Amino acid sequence: MSAASRPLRLVVVNDFPVVTAGVAALLEPYAQRVEVEQVVGDPSSTRQVDVLLLDTFGHPEPASRLTEVMTRTEAAVLVYGWADSQEQVEAALRLGAAGFLSKRVDAAAIVEAVEAAASGRPVPVTSVPQAGGAMAAWPGQDVGLTPRESEVLSLIVSGMSNQDIADRIYLSINSVKTYIRSAYRKMGVTSRSRAVLWGIEHGFHVDHPAASGRQPS
Repeated sequence: MSAASRPLRLVVVNDFPVVTAGVAALLEPYAQRVEVEQVVGDPSSTRQVDVLLLDTFGHPEPASRLTEVMTRTEAAVLVYGWADSQEQVEAALRLGAAGFLSKRVDAAAIVEAVEAAASGRPVPVTSVPQAGGAMAAWPGQDVGLTPRESEVLSLIVSGMSNQDIADRIYLSINSVKTYIRSAYRKMGVTSRSRAVLWGIEHGFHVDHPAASGRQPS
């Protein structure tokens, strides 16, 4: 198969296997256009690829993670996360990302963005929901956690306080507390320590430090 006709090689990077597997499954119907490789953690060992899709789920320092990843690949890098503020999008672009994809978009929009990034064309802005699109799996989905509850829990497990989490994902402290209470009910826990233990037992633990020295509240 010639380079012009082969599927584009896309690497999906995240610290959680269920996240990378979910994105791969989401893009499976487009296998003739995009060949997906999953990487948990360090992307430097991957073979030559056209585009790297960095899923920022669960990382307390997404900007530093993006910078780290970009030093280890020559491929175009797309950030895949919750585009809840224009500030997040602009920060990723300033650091050199080819584009920012909202997790609210469907698989077709992801593939179109990958093709644009691989060819050097501007990546379409995808910060609004698209009807009828499935989203990739996330940790805790099997017990009913929403994507946002799952992300908040992952940051709790990493050692962040409620205020740290609010600052990191651009939510009010009251919104963070609401997500935590809802997640606790679904998990069947009543304390932060039990939530951390539950998270570790269910695959939420990753080996990166908390973003601040403040103690969890």
